[in-house]
Amino acid sequence: MIYYFLPDSGKFGGVKVGCQWVDYLNQLGLRAVVVTPDGTAPDWFHGSFSVLPEVAALARITADDIVVITWPPDHRRLAHISARKVCHVQGTDPLMDPVFADPDYLLLTCWQQASDYARDEHGRETMNVGISISDVFFQGTQIKRSNEVAYMPRRGHHLITPAIRRCDDLDFLAIDELPESGVAACLNRAGYFLATAEGEQFGLPALEAMAAGCVVLSVPVRGGMEYLHDGENCLLVEPDELASRLHWISRPEQTQLRVEMAQRARAKAADYHPHKHLKRLRGALSAGLGEMLS
Repeated sequence: MIYYFLPDSGKFGGVKVGCQWVDYLNQLGLRAVVVTPDGTAPDWFHGSFSVLPEVAALARITADDIVVITWPPDHRRLAHISARKVCHVQGTDPLMDPVFADPDYLLLTCWQQASDYARDEHGRETMNVGISISDVFFQGTQIKRSNEVAYMPRRGHHLITPAIRRCDDLDFLAIDELPESGVAACLNRAGYFLATAEGEQFGLPALEAMAAGCVVLSVPVRGGMEYLHDGENCLLVEPDELASRLHWISRPEQTQLRVEMAQRARAKAADYHPHKHLKRLRGALSAGLGEMLS
C-alpha cells in the first residue's frame, strides 16, 4: 500500500496535487491512500481517493509499504517509519534540501525545474511524474467579461491596490476561500488574471487561468516558467510594473493581441489536461516507476 501523507486538508495547491496523484495511481491499478492528521478529506475539489487518519495509517504501515511525503517537516517527523520512502516533490524551497540529500528517498518531481534543482544542487536523479489541472477549468462555457480582472489575495495583495488605482475602468474580483468549482467559474468568466505570488514554486492558479482563456499577467516564478512564455501566452512583469502593464494590455488597440494570447494560453494549458497527465503517468509506470511503487 502507498500512504501519501499531507499536513492538512485545507485549500492549498499542494493538497490538491497530492490527492489527484493518489487518484491517478488508483486508476492505474496501484493501491494508494491519502493520510491527513485527523482523517479529514478535502471537500473543496472533486476526486476519488480514500483518506485515513494518521494514527490509523501508522498502525498499519509495514516495511513492505511505501510512505510518500511532500511537506518538508514530514521528513524528520516520519523518519522512524520502517517503510520505503518517496518524496513527491512539489517545490524546491530550501527546507526541502534535507529530503533531496537523503538517499533513502526516491524523488518524484512534478516539473522540470525541480528535476534540474535536485540534479544540479544535490547530484540526485529523479523521475518526472508530471502535474495537471482539473478538467473544470477547460470548459469555457461562460461568456467572458472582458473588463473583469481576477486575482487571489492570499499572496501579493499589496500589488493589487496600484493596479486598481491605475485601471479604474476595469472591475477587480478577489477569489478567496472558494471551492475549486467556484474558482473555475470566476476564471471562466474573467478576462484577465493577475498572478501576484512572488517566488511561487509552480503556480497552479495561473495555469488554471490560462486553461480558462484569461489573459494572464504574472510576476516571475520558479517552476511556472515551464509554461509561462512572456509575450506569447502571458505577460511576465516585475511586481512594480504590474499596474502599468495591465493598463497597457487592456487598451482597445491591444484587442487582437489579447485574443491571440488567450488562444495560445489555452493551447499551452492543454498540455496539462488530466487525460494527458494520466497517459504520461501510465508511461512512467511502464518505464520503471511501477516496479518502484509495487
